[in-house]
Amino acid sequence: MQLVSFSAIKIVLSATLVTSLVACSSGGEQLRQAERNFDYLKATQIEPLFIPEGVSPPQQSKDFVILNAQPKGEPILGSRVDVRSPMQVIPLIAGSRTESSDAGLIFWFDILLAQSAEETSQTVLNLIRDYIGFRQSSIARLDEQQRIVESNWLVDREMVDSGWFFISDKAVEQRQKFSYQLQVKPHGRTVGLTVKLVDAELYRNDNDVVVDLDSFDRRRLEIIELNRLIGYVNDRREELEAQLAEKREQARLASMSAAEKARLNDPSVSLLLVNDGGTAYYKARANMDKTMKRLRMALPIAGFTITDYIETSGSLYLTYKRPDSELLEKHGLSGMQFEEKDYIFTVGSNDNITQITLADDEGKVLKPREVSKLYPYLAILMKMGLDTTNSLSH
Repeated sequence: MQLVSFSAIKIVLSATLVTSLVACSSGGEQLRQAERNFDYLKATQIEPLFIPEGVSPPQQSKDFVILNAQPKGEPILGSRVDVRSPMQVIPLIAGSRTESSDAGLIFWFDILLAQSAEETSQTVLNLIRDYIGFRQSSIARLDEQQRIVESNWLVDREMVDSGWFFISDKAVEQRQKFSYQLQVKPHGRTVGLTVKLVDAELYRNDNDVVVDLDSFDRRRLEIIELNRLIGYVNDRREELEAQLAEKREQARLASMSAAEKARLNDPSVSLLLVNDGGTAYYKARANMDKTMKRLRMALPIAGFTITDYIETSGSLYLTYKRPDSELLEKHGLSGMQFEEKDYIFTVGSNDNITQITLADDEGKVLKPREVSKLYPYLAILMKMGLDTTNSLSH
């Protein structure tokens, strides 16, 4: 379930980025990230330790001595300092983690259907290319060997409220260039993303403003961009997994012989009646997926309405009502006689053999006579002309 979309992240982070860049270029005190509150302002001076006469004072370390600040002019303290909120990586992708390294933050996540480091690398590089295109920019540099992509200018435009009714709002255009580097684990399914700021510019009402960024500011902008990229990958992940699954399927089909392809594309299922120690059930010569697909087609023709299906238990809840004579005649089911009531068919598979057990609406298994009565008609709809005269025995 997707809780947050990339578009929502883009709106929040875009506003944050404007505030960050405007603050950096305002010429005021350098802003820093808040990690605690200002309760220390309420602290009172602790009285010095009383040393009785004739007692030697204990040794005191100078490591924890707080020096008196002597700034130029009036000091700026506590809540009067303009402090920015914390900036954190948003782990939208399930199973992801963030690691701090000398190269910066690395965001790790899995491409579960990838089968090699090369495939994972190419897949994520393509996603980054798509992301840069989505941001209406282009690629400045691509190094597939080093797994690095560098963007041209990524541009965001905002109107910043001046805060005064007699001063017009300011049009701010922010531009950044980023490099994106991938790391892929040896097993090939886990990829790490690192985002680095290459350059930044700020334009306010068509005037160029110099942006002086230190390591702290750059790190915040890199986290903003990494969160944007994570949001984009999260939105595209389902599509990405589907593409990889289709690629796997196409490779499997390409390796099949003509006979194997014919059997794969054959929708028919051979249904066999098994009598075992006073109980009767059906065995389908097909896997679970193929059997269920065929049952969903065959049962409504026979007059069964599927009211519910619980996949975890393989339980099909059915209501039977005899169809009109013309429909029964059309499918060769005119002699079919079955009690009109609710039933439960339980379907379970063991590789390419699937077992179907019939029960009433209370879960009581039907007697062999009732199971045998339905068998020839259901077998007609399931087999599509295949020979079902042989039955499986123990």
